[in-house]
Amino acid sequence: MVLTSKKVNFDDQAKTFEIRTGLSEATCQAIVKTALDLAEIKPGDSVVEVGAGTGQIGQWFAPESVNYLGFDLSEPMLAEFRRHLDPPRDDFQIVQGDANQHWPVADGSANLIFSSRTLHLLNLEQVVQESWRIAQPERAVVLMGNVQRQKNSVKNQMRDQMQNLLAQNTLQGRKKNQLMRQLIALFTQRGAQVIEPVEVSQWQVVNTPRQSLESWRGKAHLAGIELAEGIKQDVLDRLQIWAEDKFGGLDQPIESEETYILQGVRLY
Repeated sequence: MVLTSKKVNFDDQAKTFEIRTGLSEATCQAIVKTALDLAEIKPGDSVVEVGAGTGQIGQWFAPESVNYLGFDLSEPMLAEFRRHLDPPRDDFQIVQGDANQHWPVADGSANLIFSSRTLHLLNLEQVVQESWRIAQPERAVVLMGNVQRQKNSVKNQMRDQMQNLLAQNTLQGRKKNQLMRQLIALFTQRGAQVIEPVEVSQWQVVNTPRQSLESWRGKAHLAGIELAEGIKQDVLDRLQIWAEDKFGGLDQPIESEETYILQGVRLY
């Protein structure tokens, strides 16, 4: 069964999400600055963040002279976000909302619709429909951020092999890059102009195969698919055997580079 809601999963991750995702404070600040520049945001403009989560990025919109509304399905994640804000601001709203339903945003109000590592998890047609609905009709941009890893990174190799093992069970996981291309295509079919991808920040990481395995063992799904526990256990057990042979052990440290990419479309 395809996983249609991430609420329970992200509720459970609220306390550890920022540690697990690994974005530095400097990277988050650079993401906000680049997004504001790309969207040509002016003082008093409105920013909407879809999937605001713990506010790891969203909190850095607070020092800017913008009207901000961030929403997320997970109330525990938003509770973490609110802890970042001191003092509260009337023009800085954080609300609970399901991005696969009607967004809690007024028609024609947003100059920048921003989302980091979220939109590919949603119903793509719904994202396009709601983005056009809330877009300010004279000037509006949609920007999507994602972390791009080197192809030979341990995380990418582990994920690719997991996809192969799922396919052997006639299961097809969600592929982020393919979904992002589909989303941009849906926007351009309605007349949006593509904004070329921009590299915001690069950094070095060291990961082990065990870290990927432990992360997936703690989740209710694999690659966006909710599995029977026996199937999930079998896939991960076989992945562990493969990783031990491929990398020479589960705790073998492997260095690679990650890049945060912003891409999107100009609606008006």
